[in-house]
Amino acid sequence: MNTQRLNHSIHAWRVLTAGLAMLFSASMAMGQVQNILIKKADGTTLKYNVNEIESITFEDIPKWANRSESARKLLTYMADNTGEKILSGVHACVNYNTNEADWVYKHTGKYPAINCIDFIHDIYSKSGGWINYANQTIWKNWTNKRGLIAAMWHWNMPTNDGTSYTCTPGEADDETSFRPSVIFDPESDGYKTMIARIDQIAEWLKPMATAKVPVLWRPLHEAQGNWTEKYPGTGWHKAWFWWGIDGPEAFVELWRVMYDRMVNYHGLDNLIWVFTSGDSKKWYPGDEYVDVVSYDFYNKDLQTMRQWYEFFQENFPDKLYAISEFGNIPKLSELWADGQHWSFMIPWWDSTRTSDPSSEAFNSTDHQNANIDYWEDALSQDCCITRDELPNFR
Repeated sequence: MNTQRLNHSIHAWRVLTAGLAMLFSASMAMGQVQNILIKKADGTTLKYNVNEIESITFEDIPKWANRSESARKLLTYMADNTGEKILSGVHACVNYNTNEADWVYKHTGKYPAINCIDFIHDIYSKSGGWINYANQTIWKNWTNKRGLIAAMWHWNMPTNDGTSYTCTPGEADDETSFRPSVIFDPESDGYKTMIARIDQIAEWLKPMATAKVPVLWRPLHEAQGNWTEKYPGTGWHKAWFWWGIDGPEAFVELWRVMYDRMVNYHGLDNLIWVFTSGDSKKWYPGDEYVDVVSYDFYNKDLQTMRQWYEFFQENFPDKLYAISEFGNIPKLSELWADGQHWSFMIPWWDSTRTSDPSSEAFNSTDHQNANIDYWEDALSQDCCITRDELPNFR
């Protein structure tokens, strides 16, 4: 018996069985098919003569099957709560701490559900140094109290004058000329540099995977920048960060290489991949590489935010939606009443208030992006999930 497991994409008719959706491709109707061509994820094609296949076994593959059990639990939790609940969150003040979360707790008596760290200072990290991402104390203390961890990466490269690091592309001394298009040349020094940096981040994430901690991983954020279909990357219409400066093709390849390196090479199946979208789908890495689609809102009104929410519904119907950064937007009560049911929302940090928890500024209820009035409104909503309300995802 020649049993074939068909779980690759082939387009022309759709088979649905117990949550498994497979898209088939053939040149004729089912009863007339002589050969079936199966295009694999690696780009190769398998050819089968249907007359030589005695049976086909369809395997029930659950949604998010390539994620760890803890990651699937969190994804399922968010999916089940869509329209009912939203996860509250904060960004660490600059890099690797819980200062913003502690500030919210100080003034409200509640901790947000998510604490997002930033690997922005990865190049300076070392044991005993002023920043050490290998130190597991921060994320362990947070997750041991059932808090959720998110992570992003302001991926800095050497400046053109060689004196510092930045993620801002350009020709000026304090900008970087590093190009993401080197991702197409695995033999290049630039490619090897990127892989080495990705590998380092992976090493810091591995203990979380071992501890069964799911991570909302949001790399390569805001890649599109001011790029538009009409003015693709010229003048003002260019990317804000170097990983977007060569346009969508290079960005998508970089995202997929990072995904493959982290998930398949390093085994980080605890990562939940969050893609920060712009208004062009050309930048979208693909459904198999993305779990959550997000947007960063600053100084936006309710109508503008609703337009983005509807854009996501139209273009990413099978994904979860999130506000991955924000500052000075309508209160949660207004968003929820408007039918904007995001899965999580995380305000940007305010170093003036939260860089030093022992300072007088830390006592202030003001905040550049989300003051205590915002938090009191959010925490008074039945839809808002705080840390103490989270289940155990491990």
